[in-house]
Amino acid sequence: MRTGPGFHYPVKWIYTCKNLPLKVIEEFESWKKVCDIDEDCGWIKGNLLSDKRYAIVKEDTYGYQKQSVDSKITMKIDKFVVMKIEKLQREWCFLSTQNAKHGLQKNIYMGLIRLTKDLN
Repeated sequence: MRTGPGFHYPVKWIYTCKNLPLKVIEEFESWKKVCDIDEDCGWIKGNLLSDKRYAIVKEDTYGYQKQSVDSKITMKIDKFVVMKIEKLQREWCFLSTQNAKHGLQKNIYMGLIRLTKDLN
């Protein structure tokens, strides 16, 4: 992540996590200004981003089989786990791990675009 939209701007942050969700807040030519879950914002070359949707869990929680906290718990999910978004609904979403889908309430994750590859 850079301080401005170009390679001549200083590097502000180096992300090493693939599929990290980022929020795009501005665009300039082929650069996108993004913010992460900690509200750190800066510029990344657009070709490093993907339209595939991923989420990062904001707090320790549980995944549920259905759209209800009364349904069966499918797994415990730790804070900062990155998961693929499968389905979005009004109050709930379904996120997936390698071979299972888990229902989560929308207020406990940040789901946005993702980095397509590590930046270091």
